[in-house]
Amino acid sequence: MKLREIQTAIYQDMIKLLAQKKYDTANVNSLFKGPWGPLFYMFYYEQYVDDTQNHAVGYLEQLYEAFDPTPGTNYSYCTGNTGPFWLLHHLSRHDFIDIDIDYLAADFIAASVLECEFYLAQQNFDFLHGAGGICTFLVEFADRKEVKEILEKFVDGLMNVSRLTDKGRSMPIFFMLDKPTREGVDAFSLAHGVCSLQILLLRIHKAGIAQETCKKLIEESIAFVLNHKNVLPPDSQQALFPGILDGMASSSRLSWCYGDLNVAMALWHCGKYFRENKWMDEALSIMHYNIRRDTDEAAGIVDTCLCHGTAGIAAFYRKFWHETNDKAFYQCAEHWHQNTLGKITFPEDPSVNGIRAWQGKDKQWEYCWDLLDGSSGVGLSLISHDQNEPLPWDEFLLLT
Repeated sequence: MKLREIQTAIYQDMIKLLAQKKYDTANVNSLFKGPWGPLFYMFYYEQYVDDTQNHAVGYLEQLYEAFDPTPGTNYSYCTGNTGPFWLLHHLSRHDFIDIDIDYLAADFIAASVLECEFYLAQQNFDFLHGAGGICTFLVEFADRKEVKEILEKFVDGLMNVSRLTDKGRSMPIFFMLDKPTREGVDAFSLAHGVCSLQILLLRIHKAGIAQETCKKLIEESIAFVLNHKNVLPPDSQQALFPGILDGMASSSRLSWCYGDLNVAMALWHCGKYFRENKWMDEALSIMHYNIRRDTDEAAGIVDTCLCHGTAGIAAFYRKFWHETNDKAFYQCAEHWHQNTLGKITFPEDPSVNGIRAWQGKDKQWEYCWDLLDGSSGVGLSLISHDQNEPLPWDEFLLLT
């Protein structure tokens, strides 16, 4: 199938999914794993692929009517109430819809501040599943007194759980799910670790909040990351950085969730904002190095998803191409885009939605339509491929 045919097939599949409400009711308020992800794709499809279509607004009204972000329920960015409200704010800021987001957000912000307090009390700073994701949403409303106060508390809490070592500042905020202890480890990760926190801290700094502490945390944690760079032979195709400092592996796959591309993105954003050329140069060096990991085996990937597949790698390299105009980055993005097109498989069964994706050794191959692992997210990456200007959808992954 050609690019336009694939984009349209994903769109039509999303219409069917939302019309028939074929999603888990437990994830009805989820951006990453629920119906708000397909809706995200539909808005971009109607804006950039086929502007004769106009189904997205209708389904948004249906989902919003059923949206009930009651305080005390799940407010995580990945599976909870913060994700849909982040999307409403995104669609409003980029003129997809005309709504008074400040009016809609008033009660939601008050509730999300309370939920953030709950996560901070548990020392849960996770981007996808904790205070990090909520604060990434809240920082856009930093002019509000209650938001400023919770962001200050977030920064102070992060300083309190971090540890200054001889290699820099450790932020052991990732908790291993298969271990009963509450002792965290460092993760070089946008999904669950220090890379997302560095980007969030610079946004809090930019908002004029706890600036001295933010800058100290960023500088010292970047030193910690760089001091854990692997020493590799010139022809190596191994990762420059581990994904998790759990002592299990020194390497990592090419992915959005962990590893080299995460480190490069955080270095680039922080270096650009603080005018630290050495950080930006290191980010470019990391991205150039990983161009050589151009096979599925070398990259450590098997499918197309945004989280840890070909479409996600293409999104990273497309971002750096737009930032630098470096043709090598464009060519790498094109390579992983073509790899994505070659992997996309739709189900033969019309009652099944999504595209073929690897779900781990227990579930193995299934068809997925969600934003993080399935066709909704892959579709967004495909839409960006033939655009002359960068599209802002990748804000939800902290790439912009």
